[in-house]
Amino acid sequence: MDILAQMKKFVEPESVALIGVSRSPEPISGLKFDILGNLLDYGYKGRIYPVNPHASEILGIKTYPSIGEVAEGVDLAVINLPRSLVPGVTRESVEKGIWAITIVTQGFADANDVEGKQLQKEVDEIVKGKARVLGPNTFGTANAFINFSSSFVKMEMKLVPTGVICQSGVFMIGYPGLTLVGKGIDLGNGCDVDFADGLEYFEQDNDVKVVALHVEGMRDARRFLSVANRVAHKKPIVALKTGRSGLAAEAAQSHTGSLVGKDEVWEVALKQSGITRVNDIDELGDMVKAFSLLPLLKGKRIGVVTHTGACGVISIDACQKSGLEIARPSSIAMKQFSAVSPPWLAVSNPVDTWPAIMVSKQSPTEAMAEAARAVINDVDAVLFVWLATCQQWCDEHSQLMMELANIYPDKAFVAHPYGPLAHEAAAKLEKTGKTMAFSSPDRAARALSHLADYSHFLGCF
Repeated sequence: MDILAQMKKFVEPESVALIGVSRSPEPISGLKFDILGNLLDYGYKGRIYPVNPHASEILGIKTYPSIGEVAEGVDLAVINLPRSLVPGVTRESVEKGIWAITIVTQGFADANDVEGKQLQKEVDEIVKGKARVLGPNTFGTANAFINFSSSFVKMEMKLVPTGVICQSGVFMIGYPGLTLVGKGIDLGNGCDVDFADGLEYFEQDNDVKVVALHVEGMRDARRFLSVANRVAHKKPIVALKTGRSGLAAEAAQSHTGSLVGKDEVWEVALKQSGITRVNDIDELGDMVKAFSLLPLLKGKRIGVVTHTGACGVISIDACQKSGLEIARPSSIAMKQFSAVSPPWLAVSNPVDTWPAIMVSKQSPTEAMAEAARAVINDVDAVLFVWLATCQQWCDEHSQLMMELANIYPDKAFVAHPYGPLAHEAAAKLEKTGKTMAFSSPDRAARALSHLADYSHFLGCF
């Protein structure tokens, strides 16, 4: 069975056995851990086989005393038992002919004791050449496209074109405003199924347009980088590589038992493989959205259209810090906007539209449209900085950006709305599916720079 077929059993199972499912899950601090209940709530249509020797039925689903008692074939076994019982149940699953086994239980390679490491060796020997293991210490997999998750925590899955491979379930559950999971694979300790396996699966997955990685460390970096370089030529890969400092690296070793390595080496290796490395969770979310919504840049020339000169200066600093070029539009283009500006204004890029609004009595949107037309032929992207102070402005500015994105599909149009309705304006922009908003010019410039770098990796300029 090739890797793609193996991984499909983890991410696209037609049947799943839940070994260790509780008859009545006990809430911990008000949070209910219930894999079976979650699956039923999601509306998963595959076959479910709960395994519990002390019950004949749980939540209306027939329950089996052991995995061996299940008459039908099973794609995926999810084991959530005390660690001492895991090797024995893993052996039963292998004897049942189950190729994909997810071990939720903690306390193996991540444990600070001899017993945990010995139990890990036992599992490794049992499955060798006979099955694949995801985990231990994992949330498992999630697939919004089939309403499936093996996580014991209820997840918010959406049909977004993002595949995530992580070493912590927190990236599958998500952060406010950051929904990563269309499909997700939490490697946990990564004793067997690893980043390269996940990438090979997402490489062939038409549902996934962007792959997001959370990497603490790994055992086979050479294979990962080789596979990543191939996949990156087909779809963007964004990586949050943590464990930069010595203390963080030590914590990563304790968390997943991974080999971490020097951060300087990772920096070079990821870049050479075409992976976009990000520095924090905010940037991870920005780039997943940017690669999903925006075209790749054909260069690094940026035009800035703003309501305020001060934000124009801030945008210059942001662009130059990120390695972008503040474009110099042609004199003919600048004359177009000078015609509606006061004679004392030295029109340039960034284009300050407020004086023109005051003199020509144009609406703010009309002035921004005029400024955008003045720079558009000389840039690869336009950053709009505008005041979101009333609903009319938000609607009109968003409509303008969407129209420009339709007319110029090879250019990126992004915005930094500020003011009392900034959040509403940002949400409206992202709903267009072609434009994007950022909470600061710095974040906008950083994202545009990554788009340009990835485009350069692909040989687009």
